[in-house]
Amino acid sequence: MDWLCGLAAETQVETPDGPMEIRKVAGKEIPVFSRDANGRVRFRMMRQVRCMGASEPVLRVSLENGWSFRAVPRQGVFLAEGTIVTLAELAPGVLLYPAFHYPKGYRFRTDGGEERESAHGWRVESIEAGGDAEVFSLHVPPERCFFLSAGVLCCSE
Repeated sequence: MDWLCGLAAETQVETPDGPMEIRKVAGKEIPVFSRDANGRVRFRMMRQVRCMGASEPVLRVSLENGWSFRAVPRQGVFLAEGTIVTLAELAPGVLLYPAFHYPKGYRFRTDGGEERESAHGWRVESIEAGGDAEVFSLHVPPERCFFLSAGVLCCSE
């Protein structure tokens, strides 16, 4: 395993009650969106949320959907085709596994009126140094994955 789980404190995870900052759920067990072994989006219990560093270097990943998040360079994320890479291995243009999406090839209009074709994923717009942050780790059994509110599937411990 070359990746680990390390989210900046303000990074939001997707829960039944909406987006929640990871720092606000430290020490709690709460349901989060996850993906089951068949690829379906399900709720799973997020456990063992804990601080693993008070000032760790992080990267900021900005996505085409307007969201961004910060995490440690070794945070594991799923590419659109399902393989796992670390944030340090990402580059602009890479497609990440989405929480919800139109079928590949489907044509739609954005809220701004722009016509687009679905690529079945969220494209990375940029990845850059994100300063230092308080970093949290967590566990989501059994598949060991969870969705950020940014719509990206990440690896848990």
